[in-house]
Amino acid sequence: MFKIFAVLCTLVWPDDTMASKLECNRFYEDINRTFRKEEVCLEEAQAKLETTMRIFKEEKFDYESMMVGCEKIEG
Repeated sequence: MFKIFAVLCTLVWPDDTMASKLECNRFYEDINRTFRKEEVCLEEAQAKLETTMRIFKEEKFDYESMMVGCEKIEG
């Protein structure tokens, strides 16, 4: 079994400094879908990325990078 994850990196400006810092966080789907085959999971992850990137562009969301993938889970 596999599930989709995303790693989103944004620039943050900590309160104690004027310099920016790259911060990356891992996210999982709220609906917690699982897939029997990695290939299907990767196809769905790519579709999710394309949708998310379109929304980010429409909303002018500022980010540095985003990647998606699938991780193996017990199940």
